[in-house]
Amino acid sequence: MSRYYNFKVTLVAVNETLVEKFGTNEAAYHQLIEEKDIDGIICAFGLTLDRMKRMDYTSSFSWVDGFSLVVPRPGEESRLFAFTGPFQPTVWLFILISLMFIVGVMAVFTWFYKNPSFSNYKDISITNRKEDNTMMNPGRNRISSYVSSYLIYVVNILTNQGCREAFDRHSFRILAGFWLLGAMVLVNSYSGIVISSLTVPKMKPPIESLEDLASNKEIGIVLRHDMTMGIQILGAASGVYKVLGDKARLDPKQVVGDAFKLNKMLETGKYAYPFIQTFNTWFVALQYKKDGRCRFHATKPLPVPHGYYFWLTKKGSSNTKLLSDGLIKLWESGITRFWTNSAIGLAKAAECFDSKRQKSSARQVPIRLYDLTSAFLILGIGLGLAILCFLIELIKSKFQQGRRQLMQLKGRGCIDLK
Repeated sequence: MSRYYNFKVTLVAVNETLVEKFGTNEAAYHQLIEEKDIDGIICAFGLTLDRMKRMDYTSSFSWVDGFSLVVPRPGEESRLFAFTGPFQPTVWLFILISLMFIVGVMAVFTWFYKNPSFSNYKDISITNRKEDNTMMNPGRNRISSYVSSYLIYVVNILTNQGCREAFDRHSFRILAGFWLLGAMVLVNSYSGIVISSLTVPKMKPPIESLEDLASNKEIGIVLRHDMTMGIQILGAASGVYKVLGDKARLDPKQVVGDAFKLNKMLETGKYAYPFIQTFNTWFVALQYKKDGRCRFHATKPLPVPHGYYFWLTKKGSSNTKLLSDGLIKLWESGITRFWTNSAIGLAKAAECFDSKRQKSSARQVPIRLYDLTSAFLILGIGLGLAILCFLIELIKSKFQQGRRQLMQLKGRGCIDLK
């Protein structure tokens, strides 16, 4: 434009002191209005009443674009509790209730079978090993021992380990048989889903809209207090904008006025940012160039009006019409879009914008140690509980041994316990 219209352009940096005080945009406005040597801002801005009162706009827009979100690409879900994933919490609750009910009924049946007041024990036999048969002799008829034994029995069935403990009474066999049938359905349903969840990586739900961002507990939102979108969200009194505004206000660092600070916060992968699609696409491509992988994602257009952006000039400046004519020629020629796409480098970051390639990336992979962390967690918890129980038993044994020794000494008349 300077060559075409034969004028000279001198670029002046925005004053950093003013940026810290007002934010990047307001600092630029202040310099345009207050400093005589500055005639305009060659950066696109949305049309607002406040800006129209303070500065002049070019009559033609320099850029038009829709809004989207730039968000961190979702990672894999944690495998720490992957073993609970195949069933909903309600299913786990009913399994636990069923397990306790079956164990209780089995224990009551056994207590009834072995109680001389209700049943003849001679008619009962245990189809098991001899040592298991002696374990349930008439002298050990406490119902608590039956509960612990049958708890192991039903858990063995659920874990596909099997068990040989069963009475020859039809009532017990019917109960055990239907438990086996129910457990077969549960175990096969569970194991099929667990295998698929371990071999195919499960990604966290992606953020594709403002509603998704508002409900997401892990990803925050960063806003510019000097941009139109940020002002609307921070000033909203209801709806999703209000929720997002409250989310941003949780931490003062999430409301910024410096574009460089905003970029640094986005690079952490903890925040999302609603802005024009061109910026979001550029940011995704820039991070791909830095890291060599797609860490971020630009969503589809948000259901908000397109933005039309203009250059700003000093109030009453004669350069406004000159720049307006030049912007029309640039836009109609397509050079503006061409320059923008070249600067973004879409071709070099094609995999970040190719939806087909992203869908095909979810493929079967070998099971890794990370995938089985839940299994080793269970083993660790079991080992810890076993050691704790062993120590308690050891203390109890020592206590009982000392008590017996005291009773023996008392019987011999060696000490007076009074």
